[in-house]
Amino acid sequence: MTGPRRSPLSVAAVAAAFLVALPGAALSLDIELPPGAVIVQSGPQVDGRFEIAEGPWQDGSVPTREVSGLVQRMTWQMPATDTATVDLVSARFESELAAQGFEILLSCRDRACGGFDFRHRLDMGQGPEMHVDIGDFRYVSAVRDDGSGAAAVTVSRGGDTLYVNAVHVGEGPARGAWVIPSNRAPELAGADGTATADETPLTSPPEVETGLVATLLAGGAAPLDDLGFRTGASELSGQDYASLTALAGFLAADADRRVILVGHTDSEGGREANIALSEARARSVRRYLIETLGVAPEQVEAAGIGFLAPRATNVTPEGREANRRVEVVLLDAG
Repeated sequence: MTGPRRSPLSVAAVAAAFLVALPGAALSLDIELPPGAVIVQSGPQVDGRFEIAEGPWQDGSVPTREVSGLVQRMTWQMPATDTATVDLVSARFESELAAQGFEILLSCRDRACGGFDFRHRLDMGQGPEMHVDIGDFRYVSAVRDDGSGAAAVTVSRGGDTLYVNAVHVGEGPARGAWVIPSNRAPELAGADGTATADETPLTSPPEVETGLVATLLAGGAAPLDDLGFRTGASELSGQDYASLTALAGFLAADADRRVILVGHTDSEGGREANIALSEARARSVRRYLIETLGVAPEQVEAAGIGFLAPRATNVTPEGREANRRVEVVLLDAG
């Protein structure tokens, strides 16, 4: 695997930082990340809601708390080294959150969190910018003592790359970017460390590699974007799918390869019904791979998480269509 992808605004070998602008307060959360950290995704502040976990997966669910306010998301990638590990980087976030008046609700590691079930119950970011290895990640959630904000951080590793996804929910009017380059990177920030007025919004860099298999190997997951599902329908709406043909060839080349198909829906309808529908969609894709393309049943599993991990808005027909999808996740052999 190659190193982390760099956005046009990244500065090589400069430590990234994340500053949480707390409306109405002078304090900010400034966490220095290891050298080589690159911001690869930054969303705008959007008034909305976000779910953070209060405990690990248990009794078939994850206990969550819904927080509302200005939601800001940021994703970094960096080389994984002896000083940039999943545990060390997540510990740094946790320590600084606590130091800045946040109460840590949950700090857990992969299997202790609940593994696959925990990961796919929560929004931890989307590929290719964010990769979550269900066997190698840490999750931290926190709320401010005065109730003015909340945060969720996921750190994971994929190959030689470390991935960090952070979400902050705060109160008050937007005051520039929530996460901006630190004043340790003056080329990208004002003299006081705040975003400059004409700052260009950060966007995801273009893909260097193309093709389903390349995306799957690089990030551990890939969307099957040529599949089609109508609202409320679980059966595939077409007959020929290049993504499934490529996936079948990938699995046939090595009998030890295993994947899980994860179904997603739009937000129309109830939560339980949509989870059942998303599972049905994943099972229909699994059936197609086995019955039509000859994939060995033991190489492919199926699961569904309903509308809990949208990749687009559910307000528009186009967004809902994008959310009705199945993604493939690469599992460790054995």
